Order: sequence, then C-alpha cells, then structure tokens
Amino acid sequence: MDTNPVEKVIEGSMDQIIASIRRHRDRQIDELVKESNLMTFLEHYYDSVFISKVKKEFLLKDLIELKKSSLDLSHYSSLIKQMKDTTTFTVNPSHKTFLSELQNIFQKYVSKG
Repeated sequence: MDTNPVEKVIEGSMDQIIASIRRHRDRQIDELVKESNLMTFLEHYYDSVFISKVKKEFLLKDLIELKKSSLDLSHYSSLIKQMKDTTTFTVNPSHKTFLSELQNIFQKYVSKG
C-alpha cells in the first residue's frame, strides 16, 4: 500500500527544513567571500586582521566548496530537530551549527588569537 499521507507531509516538511537551512548557509557563505566581511569575521573570531594571500585563496576555495556541497545532516541535526519540533521553516541565524561549520574551515588557515 502507498505511504500514509501524514508520512508524506512529514517527509515534505523535512525536505523544506533542509532546503531552508541550506539556503541560509549558502547566503552566509556568499557574504563571507566578500573581502570586507571575510576580514571582519577574521578580526571578530580570530583577533586577526591579516591573512596571507595564499591562505586567503585556499580559504575562499574551501568556502566555495562548502557551498557546493550537500548539507551535513548529522552536523545540523540539532537545528533540524528544533525546526521540526516547532514546525517552522524559519532558520535561526544565530544557531551554533552555522558558526561551528565555518570555524572548522577557518581553523585550517588561522590560529585563534
């Protein structure tokens, strides 16, 4: 027999939640690849106002690759669960998962000040 209509709604909702999170993550990356925003991020989180040209190129390359990649569902599971439990498709932009994913990339190129 076909799947239950409720299961289809839940599956559709999960797809919408994941798509919302990915769109938000991708917008954050789009902002970070702008020179001024990148330097502001570095200064705020790493007390650094300088990064070598080579490191910056690799960092930008990694950010672009992250944007092209699919969402790491295990990394974002707490946000997905929160959105599912509250039945919302609105992403909490200050959720820790966004920052931690970005910091995993930045830590390869910049040491914490």
